[in-house]
Parts: sequence; C-alpha cells; structure tokens
Amino acid sequence: MNNLKVEARTTPLESVVKNILAVRKISASDRQVLRLALFSLHSLTVTEQDQIQQVYEELEAGRISLIK
Repeated sequence: MNNLKVEARTTPLESVVKNILAVRKISASDRQVLRLALFSLHSLTVTEQDQIQQVYEELEAGRISLIK
C-alpha cells in the first residue's frame, strides 16, 4: 500500500505573515505582498484576512517594526 503524505499548502501570503510574526519586522518585499493582498481583499480566504488583521494589530501596537 502506498503511504501518501498530505501536506498543508501555504500561500505566499501565509508564508510572509508567518515570517513577519516570527521576526517581528516587515521588510519592503513583505510590504509589497501585503499591499497586493489588500488590493485583492475580496479574493482572500477568511484565514488570510485574519492574518492580515493580526499583522495590522501587532504593527499598530508597536510589536512589529518596519524595515526600510
């Protein structure tokens, strides 16, 4: 019998958000990904919308910094 391994896929947005929350910094390329996601907000999943909201809240609270 074949052992199939099912892996959860992560979108580029999810990967960027996970990285932002891990390093607590937003790079210029991260900002570009977030900007593009916001322009297509209607096509994002609920999970992706929640992740963007979490980044915004952390940024607003000063727990994430922007890198030039």
